[in-house]
Amino acid sequence: MGRRSPLARPPRLVRRGRRQVHYEGAVKALRQRPIVLATDASVAADKVGTGYLATSGETGLRAHVYPRHLVRARARVVVTELRAVYWGLRRVVAAHPGQPVEVRVDNLAALGFLHEWQNGGSRMPDGYETRLRARGRRPSLVELQMYAEHTPGLTFVHEKAHVGNPLNEAADSLAKLGLRSLRGTVPATEIPRLVPLWASGALAEYRRSRNRN
Repeated sequence: MGRRSPLARPPRLVRRGRRQVHYEGAVKALRQRPIVLATDASVAADKVGTGYLATSGETGLRAHVYPRHLVRARARVVVTELRAVYWGLRRVVAAHPGQPVEVRVDNLAALGFLHEWQNGGSRMPDGYETRLRARGRRPSLVELQMYAEHTPGLTFVHEKAHVGNPLNEAADSLAKLGLRSLRGTVPATEIPRLVPLWASGALAEYRRSRNRN
């Protein structure tokens, strides 16, 4: 909340064929183990957004145009949910190597893939292309599959959506904020202010809810 984190990156709005918004930041962490990471996705007809928030303070969002021909409409939701996990988990694991992490996901289909990958499976959502991307990069879901299989202390659990859990609600709001910025209803320049504000508020509410219990 206060000063902007030095870890934060400014949002980017690129207009060369594919527009995108990307923000990563960090807020004051909660002292608890395991680290809890909540992720969520928001999917429109030709745009997708992802958001995440961890009790260790990492938070962020991404949104971009998603051409309809890339994967089937039903698979697009699962792919985007899994990408939300990837972006959040990548940051948390890099910042806190060796720490146990509990990832909370509200999409059961995505959770099924994560559990399969933990057990050595390699199945991908229908239509997801696994060949190398530009500059030899591995696809994000292939990277996530490797995280799931090879990261010790990592668990994936189901989180019911829209029942008032502060972390899940924050991840959902961040994903939708990315879409709103992509549509132009929220200026991209507002994102560096809004994301830390919402993330700090959600972590404070999560701490209060744990104390009440």
